[in-house]
Amino acid sequence: MKKIIIITSLLFLTIQTQAFDLAVYGLKPSSDNGVYRCLIFNDAAGFPGTASNALQSVNGQIINNQGVCLFKNLTEGTYAVSTFHDANSNSKLDTNFLGIPKEKYGFSNNASRPFGPPTFAEAGFILKADSKLNINLK
Repeated sequence: MKKIIIITSLLFLTIQTQAFDLAVYGLKPSSDNGVYRCLIFNDAAGFPGTASNALQSVNGQIINNQGVCLFKNLTEGTYAVSTFHDANSNSKLDTNFLGIPKEKYGFSNNASRPFGPPTFAEAGFILKADSKLNINLK
């Protein structure tokens, strides 16, 4: 009986999923004003800008010319992050009449394309532990 309890306990411990935290730093926003907004996705649906499809949405801070968002309780897996500096705090990425962003933005892996946003696969990364991402805002 004692062996069964020990084996069951060991199985339970190996089945438990670990939760990880991910800190996302946006480098060189246009100022310390406004909000640093971040979305994290665990699949391509809605990436990069549909907040309702994001796994988590975080409104971070901008301190000393660096935006910071913290995602908590993520399990091991593939993720992609999109982020922007909401300089005027209007909760949206402002664009010009051609749809080109007027506020700084970025993606995990610093993924980019000449026209339009990168795909989930281009921005995707594997999370296996507490981690930190640096994103160069454009």
